[in-house]
Amino acid sequence: MNDLIAKYMHIDELDIEDLRSGQPPLNPELLTKMTLGRKLWLERVRDYYLVNYIANGGSKVKVLVGNEGSGKTHLLRCTLQDAETLGYETVYLSARDCDDYRLNNLPRLYRAITGQIDKERLVRGLCCCVARQLGYTVDKYDGTDFFLPVYIEDAELPRDEAIREIKKAAGKVFRHIDFGPSFRAFAYRIVNDRMIRGNEKDIKLALEWLSGEKLARRERNDLLLFEQLQKTNARYWLNSLIRLLKIAGMTGLVVAIDDLEVITERSNETGRFIYTINAIKDTCELFRQLIDDAELLNGFLLLLAGRRETIEDEKRGFISYDALWMRLQTGLVQKKFNPLADMVDTDAHLAVNGSDFPSRVQTHLRQILSEMGLELQYQGFPDLSEYSDLRARVIEVGMMIPKVG
Repeated sequence: MNDLIAKYMHIDELDIEDLRSGQPPLNPELLTKMTLGRKLWLERVRDYYLVNYIANGGSKVKVLVGNEGSGKTHLLRCTLQDAETLGYETVYLSARDCDDYRLNNLPRLYRAITGQIDKERLVRGLCCCVARQLGYTVDKYDGTDFFLPVYIEDAELPRDEAIREIKKAAGKVFRHIDFGPSFRAFAYRIVNDRMIRGNEKDIKLALEWLSGEKLARRERNDLLLFEQLQKTNARYWLNSLIRLLKIAGMTGLVVAIDDLEVITERSNETGRFIYTINAIKDTCELFRQLIDDAELLNGFLLLLAGRRETIEDEKRGFISYDALWMRLQTGLVQKKFNPLADMVDTDAHLAVNGSDFPSRVQTHLRQILSEMGLELQYQGFPDLSEYSDLRARVIEVGMMIPKVG
């Protein structure tokens, strides 16, 4: 990182590039400071859903829809940040960036989710949960190391008896959790390999299994993990994954899928539609299933976001798939902005914030960056008329940050 940029608190070149493109920065401190109007929607979602409903085992699917530059991605990023603060595992996916796969069935979505979750955090959490049964707080054992020698010394037990006690503690933790034999076997495997054997190689293989990857027959037999991810069991795998995360100390799982307007778009290279009609039907059916299965999943919030054509395109949008549209259309019939509606109109959200909201965001962002020590320089702006007023204002501030190097 460039030394001059590095001294400006925690902002780096990637954050600056995000601002120059009108996107919310990944930097959590900057994102928090620059966000205005939280009370209208973000705080409602945090307090009603993240703090209460989802944390207590509920599940929900919400759809954010609006024109370009209406703040959809910003709202997603802020919600994920709030969720992380509250102990959730969070995943952000862009449908536009999924070049090597389509998010049009549950196994693919599951693999995309597990591709982003912090698996080491999961392993440590499972081990810490077992260690607590043996009287170890996280400051004494944090799940990162081989546990058996420590326990033998502390408990003054023979090796075989110490192993039996660890396995007995694992049994108390996992025996009555409703996530089926395969995921129970996975949990036991993680504890056995991290705490008793110190076998990181088998932990790596077990995590590959958890991610839906196919293992060789010998590997499956050695690990006692025989089940494979497929369409018929993907919902059970997702629910079991969430339960594993909760046992490991996480509040639940929050997944955001952005840029869903890609289902209506053509490839710049080939001119063909990126999603075929059948792929769109599969995608809509996936979301329909997740809406209907909300009561069967525990501690799960799914946020979908896209431009208006994601919903309104009669041939390729959600409206083209009756089974999904029937479950969504009531969210559009609102006389005023409803922060608890399942269909969130981000254009209406922007309007409720006031016509001067873009200028207030710009002024506020300039003040934040100035307080960080950045000397903003006005050097003229290109034509930004293709962007929304809100996005253009953010781009202008980003372009005022001097380039270094």
